[in-house]
Amino acid sequence: ARDAMPQGGQLRLSTWNEMVYRLPQRPEDPEPGAYVVLSVSDSGCGMSPEVLAKAFEPFFTTKAVGKGSGLGLAQVFGFAKQSGGGVSIDTAENAGTTLRVYLPSVARMAVPVVSASDMPGRADADDKHRTILLVDDDPAVRSVTSMMLVSLGYSVVEADSGDEALKKLDPGIELLLTDFAMPNMTGGELAEIVRRDHPALPIMFITGFADIDILDVDPKLIVQKPYKEEELAKKLARVLMKA
Repeated sequence: ARDAMPQGGQLRLSTWNEMVYRLPQRPEDPEPGAYVVLSVSDSGCGMSPEVLAKAFEPFFTTKAVGKGSGLGLAQVFGFAKQSGGGVSIDTAENAGTTLRVYLPSVARMAVPVVSASDMPGRADADDKHRTILLVDDDPAVRSVTSMMLVSLGYSVVEADSGDEALKKLDPGIELLLTDFAMPNMTGGELAEIVRRDHPALPIMFITGFADIDILDVDPKLIVQKPYKEEELAKKLARVLMKA
């Protein structure tokens, strides 16, 4: 809302109780049930249909390079879905935007929106609750990736650096998923240390490098930004299947 109104404007926050009866038509839609709705409206520039179609995709942004991570709405989407709710956006170019977050009413118990088998590549019965050590120095990226992993049925242990990852690495960890470009200790350096003591532990890398050949890593073990949940799911399933 702030970025959509650089010269100022109106920002309206409101809440209400709402019953949803319609079956979801899109991934972000809430299931039928009782919700508390948090609405945020601005009088800013709004979104085009093309931008709206990608609004919830991780890493998608219309801002200049270095000005935005493209994770804001993706985090909202992930939080709402993990809570058993959903989100909606009403917007038009030069006509403002309204974002509604649907959170389950306390009176009803939140239930999973989709089953693990509803999406190809989701953790199957054998992979459910397998534990992944996720390492990324960027809190926003780490948060969104963690939400994806939990949504896919995995348990997640988070670390914000290579040093912290080494402290949290224990026999219960079944896969290491680390960002490649991190300060102090890169993902590659972390992998070298881990392989010495845990040679059988599968290791995968997240990277924003356009040319992954410079990493000298099997492409099957690389998740390249920007990525979607489906891509992450399939790569994890393939690697864990061989572990």
